[in-house]
Amino acid sequence: MSFLTDLVQWLTSVGQGQVWLLALGIFCARIADQSFGTMRTISIFRGFKVLAAVFGFLEVLIWINVVAQVITNLDEWYLGVVYAAGFAAGSFVGMWIESRLAIGHQMVRVIARRDVDLANKLWELNYAVVEMDGRTKSGDVDILFVAEKRRDVPKLLRKIHELDPQAFFTIEDVKQVGLKSRDPSVVWGEKVIEDVSSWVRPRKKDKRN
Repeated sequence: MSFLTDLVQWLTSVGQGQVWLLALGIFCARIADQSFGTMRTISIFRGFKVLAAVFGFLEVLIWINVVAQVITNLDEWYLGVVYAAGFAAGSFVGMWIESRLAIGHQMVRVIARRDVDLANKLWELNYAVVEMDGRTKSGDVDILFVAEKRRDVPKLLRKIHELDPQAFFTIEDVKQVGLKSRDPSVVWGEKVIEDVSSWVRPRKKDKRN
């Protein structure tokens, strides 16, 4: 009977608009903090210390306020459902945001036929390629290693498929490219600031016109 009573009270408060505001706020805030949590985990895996710290701060800041609202209203069972739904949605949103940002580098390993001479064709396109000799059951092959920014990997794969449709490739994440010991997230942040500055800075008029 207590469940039915709570259900009736909930339906009554829905009609007054009180529940929707609190539930919607918890749901949206949970999406936000779980998105930050997902990106924090990915940043730790990729070695981005600064980004991981920033995402962790924002995640906990939002999470404390959300949990406080749920604990304060423990008698409202539906808030727990909204809390869990926001958690699930936040995981998806966080992964989607991280994939769109495409921070970091990936190593593309390609196995191509020897007669295609794929390495020289990629060198002509200014890709940094390391070539090694390999051998399979069907004959000699070229093994290529290409370290590329994640956002540019799809373009590279399209070019490889265009040059050699039968090429086989694997992709793996790398934490660092080159000999620099700087935090990759700091370098990425500087690049973002530089890009934003270039958008804000007014373009010079072409004097030739």
